[in-house]
Amino acid sequence: MPTQQDDNGLLAVDIGGTSVKYGYWNQQLENSGSFKTPKTWAEMHDKLLSLPSQITQPIRGVAISLPGSVDIKKGQISGTTAVPYLNGFAIRKELSDDFQLPVTIQNDANCAGLAETWIGNAKDVSSVALLIIGTGIGGSIIQDGQLLTGHDHFMGEFGYSILNGQNKTLSDLGSPVQMAKKYTRISESLAPVDAPQIFEKAKQGDKLAQNCINDMVHWLSLEVYNLITSFNPDRLLIGGGISIRDDFLEMIRNRVGTLLKQKGATVTTDIDRCRFCNASNLIGAVAQFLSEYPTLLAIK
Repeated sequence: MPTQQDDNGLLAVDIGGTSVKYGYWNQQLENSGSFKTPKTWAEMHDKLLSLPSQITQPIRGVAISLPGSVDIKKGQISGTTAVPYLNGFAIRKELSDDFQLPVTIQNDANCAGLAETWIGNAKDVSSVALLIIGTGIGGSIIQDGQLLTGHDHFMGEFGYSILNGQNKTLSDLGSPVQMAKKYTRISESLAPVDAPQIFEKAKQGDKLAQNCINDMVHWLSLEVYNLITSFNPDRLLIGGGISIRDDFLEMIRNRVGTLLKQKGATVTTDIDRCRFCNASNLIGAVAQFLSEYPTLLAIK
């Protein structure tokens, strides 16, 4: 379990496809902020290096959450990612040299898992699977405190699961963003309609909204069922903005419970939401840093 002494802090950064979040960690997250994801590495590089000047406290290291397949030993990412220019070079070494500080990197969904097992809704169990639902869908698996990443650092990319006969993936079928685009298209709405609006329309009796939500929940429930029966974790946590909805979580629980009974799968995995939402990747990046440098922050 990571530990940290007082009066020592980290710069935590979460790089995403649309925005970059950052904050200062010293027992808790402080001085949080964000900026729009730059279009080039040169712009990103300059933005990142300017962050310490915006944080007045001493910084002893930099903990970064990234999209893509992250190789923490090589210090780089590869494969499909929301920020393509981050791929294929030693990003950790470059930033460590420029910051003149230790730098760690980890996949964003893995960071969410680390945050939950450290101080979140999985801190009391031995095994947990996370399903993070957003524009795309990812996740992570942690067993006995160890993050499982796979041979190609691709474990947890559940959005690539193919769930129907048309080769559509879970990210195609289960993303709230894709669900909203579907509703907007079919309804011929003049303006884009987002997922929260569709849930509200469904409550008001809009049949198309109800059908779109039901379809999304159907595919997500199949994936949750597959994860539970494949990995049999103590707990499965659902993250992403949609997870804060009690009605959504209850629909998933009910449908997965029905599937388990229908198929005779006698498992008792808890299904819950993540404790952390927007801050999960930042907190998990800190957990990754503390696991790699367990004594650094104790040095005065």
